[in-house]
Amino acid sequence: MKKFARVSAITLMLAVVLTLALTAPAFAAGGSLNLIKSTPEAGKTNVPIDNVGVKLFFDGNVTDQSVWAANSKCFTLADSKGRTVDYIAYPGHKLGEEGYILVLAHPKPIKEGQPGQLEQKSDYTLTISGDLMSVDGAKLGDEVKITFQTMDVAANSKLSMMIMVVMMVAVMALMFVTNWRKMKAEAEAAALAQANPYRVAKEKSITVDEAKELIEKAKEKNKKQLEKVGGKAPEPVEKKSAAPRLEPKKKKKKNTHKVKGPRPVSEGGSRYKTGRKAEKERKARAAAAKKAATAAAQRKTGATGATGAKKNQKGKGKKK
Repeated sequence: MKKFARVSAITLMLAVVLTLALTAPAFAAGGSLNLIKSTPEAGKTNVPIDNVGVKLFFDGNVTDQSVWAANSKCFTLADSKGRTVDYIAYPGHKLGEEGYILVLAHPKPIKEGQPGQLEQKSDYTLTISGDLMSVDGAKLGDEVKITFQTMDVAANSKLSMMIMVVMMVAVMALMFVTNWRKMKAEAEAAALAQANPYRVAKEKSITVDEAKELIEKAKEKNKKQLEKVGGKAPEPVEKKSAAPRLEPKKKKKKNTHKVKGPRPVSEGGSRYKTGRKAEKERKARAAAAKKAATAAAQRKTGATGATGAKKNQKGKGKKK
C-alpha cells in the first residue's frame, strides 16, 4: 500500500508539472507587447522630406505570417492638420528581425511622374494601434504616437550655400598662405646657397667657423620648411673652369678697306650737302659779295678823286 501511495504521488506531481508546462503559453498570451525604440525617435526635427521611413523595433515577433496581415494595418500617418498620408509597411525578413517593421511614407506626387514628398517644416505623427499583436498573442495595448518634424529646405539650402562659400574662401586662403610660405622658403634657400661666411662673420662679429655653423643650421631648418610646404631647393650652380688654351687665339679679320683720304659724297652720286659744305659755300658767297662791294667803293672813290684833281688844276690856272 505504501509503495502504491508513493507511485501515485509521483504520478500526480508529474501531471501537475506537465499541466503547468502546457498552460504557460496561455499565461504568456495575457502579457503585453512593448516598443523598444524607433528611428526617428519622437520629437526628432530636421527629418528629410524624401523617402521618409520610420523604423520600429518591438520585443516580440510581430512579422509572422499568422499576424502580419492584421499588423500591417495598425498604423496611421497624418500631418498636424489631420490629413492622412499613405504608407507601406515592410516586415523584417532577416533572422533576428522578427520584431522589426519599417513604415515608409508614400505621399501622392504633386506632379505626375515625380516621387511624392512630405511638406517641409511640418509636423507628422505616426500612430501605432494598440491592437498590434505578436505571434504569442501579446498586444501593444495602448496607442503609441511618434511625432517628428521635417526640415526647412529653403533655410538648409541657404545654410549649405554659406558653408560652401566659407569653405571655398578657406581653401583659397589656405592655398595663398601655402604658396606664400613656399615662395618664402625657396627664396630663403636661394639666399642661403649664396651665403658668404666671411661676410656673415663680419656682420655678426663672430668667427668664420661660427658663421659656417650658423649657415648650416639655417640650411637644415630651411630644408624642413621646404619639405613641409612642398618646395624645391635651388640646384647648386657648378662653376665652369676655363680650359687651358694650347694655341694662341687667332684674331678675327675685320671687314674693312683702306682709302687714300677723305672723299666727298658727291663722288658716290649723292646730292646731299653736309652742314660744313653749305657753311663753306655761304661764307664764300659772303666773301665774294664783300669783295665786289669793296671794289665798287674803290672805283667810286677813284673816280671822285680824279674829278677833284681836274677841278683843282683848272682853278690854279685861273689864278695865274
